[in-house]
Amino acid sequence: MIITNLLTGIAGALTNNLTEILATLAFICATVYIWLQYQYSYWRRQRLPYIEPTLIFGNLKGIINSECDPCTWFQYLYNHEKAKEHPAVGIYIFNKPSLLLRDLELIKTVMIKDFNYFSNRHSASDPHSDSLGSDNLFFAKNPIWKEIRVKLTPVFTSGKMKQMFPLIEGIAQEYDKYLCSQKVDAKTNSTVIEVKEPNALYTTDVIAITAYGLQANSLSDPNGIFRRNGKKIFTFNWLRAMEFKAFFFLPILVKIFRFKVFSTDTTIFLRDTINRTMEERMRTGTTRNDLIDILIKFRREAEEEAKEGKKPFILERDALAAQAAIFFSAGFETSSATMSFTMYEMARNPDVQQRLREEVREAFLSNDGKVTYEMIMGLKYMDNVVKEVLRHYPPLPFLDRVCTPKAGEEGYSLKAFNMDFNVPANMPIYIPQQAIQMDPQHFKDPESFNPDRFLPENKHENNMNAYMPFGIGPHNCIGERFAMLQTKLGLLYFYRNHYVTVCDKTAVKIQLDPRAIIIQPVGGIHLNVVRDPLF
Repeated sequence: MIITNLLTGIAGALTNNLTEILATLAFICATVYIWLQYQYSYWRRQRLPYIEPTLIFGNLKGIINSECDPCTWFQYLYNHEKAKEHPAVGIYIFNKPSLLLRDLELIKTVMIKDFNYFSNRHSASDPHSDSLGSDNLFFAKNPIWKEIRVKLTPVFTSGKMKQMFPLIEGIAQEYDKYLCSQKVDAKTNSTVIEVKEPNALYTTDVIAITAYGLQANSLSDPNGIFRRNGKKIFTFNWLRAMEFKAFFFLPILVKIFRFKVFSTDTTIFLRDTINRTMEERMRTGTTRNDLIDILIKFRREAEEEAKEGKKPFILERDALAAQAAIFFSAGFETSSATMSFTMYEMARNPDVQQRLREEVREAFLSNDGKVTYEMIMGLKYMDNVVKEVLRHYPPLPFLDRVCTPKAGEEGYSLKAFNMDFNVPANMPIYIPQQAIQMDPQHFKDPESFNPDRFLPENKHENNMNAYMPFGIGPHNCIGERFAMLQTKLGLLYFYRNHYVTVCDKTAVKIQLDPRAIIIQPVGGIHLNVVRDPLF
């Protein structure tokens, strides 16, 4: 009875005040609409070319709604009729005015010449809820970023690559054994494999041994703890997709919803693994010329600085563990994807694959079957094949920066590029690198797969300034050498005893996952793997 009377009273109150409630809601909606319309008039008020936004989403509707993959969407923006012939075009990231750069000279200026005005990425994680995700080289902001970058650079010199080479080659040999252990059809001497997974097992083991000094044994135990945690990072279900979109396009949501680059379980695993390995190394005095050795050096230097009364960043929160964590996540996923896309293109271009295998065969024979660092560096055709794969499929199809002018300055002037506009502080800047790399103005017949475009005699037909799969300037990928080395070694050992052809499950054209910011093929890449030893 009491509940009935209560509900009756509420209903009566709502009925009596329905007009006021509806009027209030209408006022709120109208206010929000007018505010958004004002926000979306920014570029018109600046009298600069812009692409018309969609209400709420701005110019990101296709990505946020997962209507299409980021490569396709940024190509759409880059090739938009309102953008053509302009060095830059205005866009909106939700309601925030942003710039999409198109002109190569402007891009070079922003990324290299005037880097100090654009020294931070727009993408970010929250240091309070996700220190492992925010304190690493990728997401850290200046001046912390510069400190980390300077100290990590020695890990990735050519000298260090030579020292790590035996470790990587040992895993590549295990990768070859894994492939050779797969059952094949007696008649065709082949089997259909989704190649991304074995490639990820290989790169996971490489990262574990080179960064952590540990044998992950993913190739012998595909459900091992390293591989399980790696999968969690890049399995783009609905929630994971929204987290990554927030990291790159709307960092304010990261803090509100406490999104994390690494899940709680993965954070605990990586933190404990890194700290335990470092403590063991420091206790025994063992050195391996790997990332852990560098992190130990950081720690000791920071402890000395702390004794002098300084407060070194490297001792705060998870700063040390964060570097090994991002190396793990970025290192295994991007290289395994590149290997997989390479195999797909080889299956679609058997003449290219034959040339590649012939180069591999000659390298083995001329080196008495031994694999050396110099041998890998001498595989020029393989180098061009991988470069062409990265032109089509850069792991991250866009670059982002934010304007960071000095105190007291109004912004960054674009007058040198015939644009009467000062880029204000904190305005996001996007460079659609994959779209640029597929522009016929820069690369002849861009849709074709042609490794020979990177030959010296053909470079006049292709603008290599437009090639930036690892980024350019001080913020470029620090692990480029490492990524290329582990990718080439993996391909070398794959093609030693196998090659690929298309099968019924092979897509005519790669369909990229619209939920994945780090590009991934929908449903994986299924190929017919043929066992055919070169010698």
